[in-house]
Amino acid sequence: VGRLHTMAMDKGVGLLVDALAGIEGAALALAGGPDDQAEALRVRWLDHNLPAERFLYAGQVPPERVPLVLAALDAAVMPFPWTTHFAYYASPIKLFEYMAAGCAIIATDLPSTTEVVRDGESALLVPPSDVQALGAALARLHADPTLRASLGAAARELALRDYTWSARTRAILAALGKMPHA
Repeated sequence: VGRLHTMAMDKGVGLLVDALAGIEGAALALAGGPDDQAEALRVRWLDHNLPAERFLYAGQVPPERVPLVLAALDAAVMPFPWTTHFAYYASPIKLFEYMAAGCAIIATDLPSTTEVVRDGESALLVPPSDVQALGAALARLHADPTLRASLGAAARELALRDYTWSARTRAILAALGKMPHA
């Protein structure tokens, strides 16, 4: 859900297509864009001989409909490649949205991600650009609805406890209060 690139950098969704190719019955649902990049992903999907009807592209979705899209997912995936931007400077807003929606999450094991979620507790983390590891994590969630539910519930609980706007405001004010005064 969201833009398929940021600052002209790929977010790894092509890797997700490649990983899904090894999972029988898998489907990919995308909401966001831009359309030309979604079309390139659809072509990649078809190049894997995957069924066209299992590539679902909703295009841009109004913000108030995003929770409905998230509720339809079995898993939300953030397959970011390792770049300095994604590792250290990107705020994982999408991760917080997935958590608040109670999605089972698979994300790249980057400092910006591990600062928020823990592997096996609130998400499954995979090495950057590792199609086999991503495929294994997808297959694991596909085969284990109990794990999907427990990861989603733990992520939602974490989001509601530590990552609401109010919780973030309290954390920022507490950090500011610890700063030496000039």
